[in-house]
Amino acid sequence: MPTNKEALIRYRVINRCLFEQKYVSRSRLIQACEEALYIAPIGERTINQDIHDMREDERLGYFAPIAFSREKSAYYYEDADYSIDNIPINNEEMSALSFASSLLQQFKEVDILKTFSAAVNKISDAIHIQRLQQQTDINDFIQFETVPFFKGSEYLKTLIQAIADKEVLNIYHLRFDAEKTRLHIVHPYYLKEYRNRWYLIGLDNEINELRTYGLDRIEEISTNLDTIHKEKPENASLFFSNTLGISEPQAQPVEIILCFNDHTGKYLLTQPLHISQKLLKQEKDEITISLFLIPNYELITYFLGWGKRVKVISPLSLQQRIKEELEMAIELYK
Repeated sequence: MPTNKEALIRYRVINRCLFEQKYVSRSRLIQACEEALYIAPIGERTINQDIHDMREDERLGYFAPIAFSREKSAYYYEDADYSIDNIPINNEEMSALSFASSLLQQFKEVDILKTFSAAVNKISDAIHIQRLQQQTDINDFIQFETVPFFKGSEYLKTLIQAIADKEVLNIYHLRFDAEKTRLHIVHPYYLKEYRNRWYLIGLDNEINELRTYGLDRIEEISTNLDTIHKEKPENASLFFSNTLGISEPQAQPVEIILCFNDHTGKYLLTQPLHISQKLLKQEKDEITISLFLIPNYELITYFLGWGKRVKVISPLSLQQRIKEELEMAIELYK
């Protein structure tokens, strides 16, 4: 069995392609592996050997049900639910993961990775726990948070390249509240992650305004060669600086003063809701904080979720809106 880390990465890439798409050509597998490893060219013989190893190698233990369709001239999984991710990680793969984790830990304070330092720590913790799990049964005293797979991450590389190259894109996007996919001509500027989902921020060419597009709602992306790229507005980098979540900010930020009971307030002191959060008063049973935010949908949802543990002091317009939402919720139970 190949012992190099590149082979292990290729197995994962091939598995991901076959799991996410019904039929995948050999050329597409080669392209995906080259993109993942930043190595070109990767020969057909290498991919053929990888597929053989995934099918047959007892030391790998995948026994992947990879078949070839002559009609489609493409590979596919005979069992559509199969994935090597469902198989326990072997010692060699764990060694490769540990090496990668150690490397990330060394560089997590570098500017390019600072934003993702929490994710780096989570990866490192998961690897340490997995090593412990190989030595003893820890399932009885550790419960893991399971993050579901969200469609759309496959577009990240395309979008990053389009932003860097200042390309205009044709994006076929289906809103949650719409029945049909709609074509948007978009000038892409930023990518934003929120609650394990990715969103594109760009200028909608038709209405000439900044909009967000959920990657999990994108059906297709292509380059638009007929539209001249527009430079991002001066305030584009501040588009979400005064918002919580990804609702499009159509208002101005305001100072929001909140009064929490002692328990919830202390929680927010250890994990601030937003960078603008300030402690105004801390008493025995109450903690008062301020935020400088746009009162958008996600923020109001937070307040409603805290229920009786928080009171909006100001602005009065937000206080009234929360009151109305709570009154309508009570009506559902009458």
